[in-house]
Amino acid sequence: MDIQALKLDLVQKILSSTNPALLFRINNILKKEVEKDWWDQLPHEIQESIFEGIHDIETGKIFTHEQVIQEAKQKYGF
Repeated sequence: MDIQALKLDLVQKILSSTNPALLFRINNILKKEVEKDWWDQLPHEIQESIFEGIHDIETGKIFTHEQVIQEAKQKYGF
């Protein structure tokens, strides 16, 4: 079944339904689909920072946990 046929089938089922609970559930599903994604609500600077972090990971510009702990011990005398 292609997407257009599926849409038509769903519309027909919705129009013929007399079950209010089902219609409210469908409505809630569709409302959630329309709501903005959390990513779009992040400030542009935060998105850029995340992209930079991903790029750093992909290019190997990372430190292991052990390296960070060792540096902190040396720097702060832990």
